[in-house]
Amino acid sequence: MKKITNFLKRLTYQPQLSNFIWSLHLAGISRKIYFYLNRPSNGIMLLTIGEISVNFRVYDPWELRALEPAGKMGKEEHILKLLESKVNAGDVVYDVGSSFGIFTILLAKKVGPKGKIIAFEPEKQGYKHLEENIKLNNFDNVISFNLALGDNNKETELYLGQVMGTASLINKPAGGCDSLINKPEGGHDSYVVQVREGDNLAKTERLPLPNLVKIDVEGAEYSIIKGLRNTLTGSACKFLCCEIHPQFLPPEISPEDILKILKSFGFNKIDVYKRGKPEFHILAQK
Repeated sequence: MKKITNFLKRLTYQPQLSNFIWSLHLAGISRKIYFYLNRPSNGIMLLTIGEISVNFRVYDPWELRALEPAGKMGKEEHILKLLESKVNAGDVVYDVGSSFGIFTILLAKKVGPKGKIIAFEPEKQGYKHLEENIKLNNFDNVISFNLALGDNNKETELYLGQVMGTASLINKPAGGCDSLINKPEGGHDSYVVQVREGDNLAKTERLPLPNLVKIDVEGAEYSIIKGLRNTLTGSACKFLCCEIHPQFLPPEISPEDILKILKSFGFNKIDVYKRGKPEFHILAQK
């Protein structure tokens, strides 16, 4: 049975098969079958990166896929390992766009009880699952906010992706699907969320200044960086990791604009890591 399950799992990562399933309108039942065959029996999945192991509750096919080495985790494992190597016990990390908490939970274990993770997630479901994963791992060193960061204080629409973790303040254009689990973009539902300017929130909430900031916000990268100007230029902040989505950036903003503003904040070394087409990660260091 295990061999059959592993064979079917490998098949689902073939783009041709995914497109064929979508063309037959069988994606819904395929996701249910996939989840039934591969979900952890107790609903909890152990994630190990380097020497750190943490637990996650797995509620749906997307979360399972996100944690699998061949799925989203496979595309981001090198970034997780890289950030884990930059963080020390007692450090403070801001996780902007934390979703259900892959980076938050892993780094909370690394910084330990004397450190802090400040997590920001505006999507209701993602935030709920983030809170549950914090409790599952018995962490009391995480402060979480169910809101978005930006360059001013306001209310705005959050456009929901077809799966959790892909919500954005940007109304994404329609596009094709890239896996059995993910649906095409477009036709989004939305609801109003609070946006806070990062520096203002840090001041009013008396948040500790970060040593590292991680950003994954599906196109709103520039406004968040701009709103964290004082935080990022502070001497405490040494690293910034950002996933850049060129296809979702506002028309007036380019990836080069993001690199330029970071350099003006004192990040004089910026490494680029390809994630896929056209997304990429950057690690900026002072």
